[in-house]
Amino acid sequence: MLKKITVICLQMFTMFLLVSLSWALDFVPGQYEITAKVEMPGMPSSPPPQTTTQCMTRQNPVATQSAASQDCQVTELVTRGNTVSWKMECNQHGQKMKSSGQMTYNGERFKGTIKTDLGPQAGNMTMLTVLNGKRIGDCR
Repeated sequence: MLKKITVICLQMFTMFLLVSLSWALDFVPGQYEITAKVEMPGMPSSPPPQTTTQCMTRQNPVATQSAASQDCQVTELVTRGNTVSWKMECNQHGQKMKSSGQMTYNGERFKGTIKTDLGPQAGNMTMLTVLNGKRIGDCR
């Protein structure tokens, strides 16, 4: 279940990026290595970090599946300089989730966090996903 939740968080991250004005960010397109570490307070252990590689462009800075299929809605989006902050609500098969996050771009790197509040069906848990990305070359 944690792996599925991590995938959903990455998809939510994609959706907010697609909505944002990515061309205004200090961002270099290319192949990126992205590491996501999920932390869940109250859990005996956290899942190991997951690392993926993805081609990121100015039009689509994260090339993953759209969060639209997860019935997600961005409710607030603010871009200040190289930092994008957002709030989002999702309804995944009747399970409601709310998230807020912040990403900061710095040329060939980015970092950020996503806080996700899971609904009553998941025990009202809160999950924090820490994202780090670095450019590793041109897109293949």
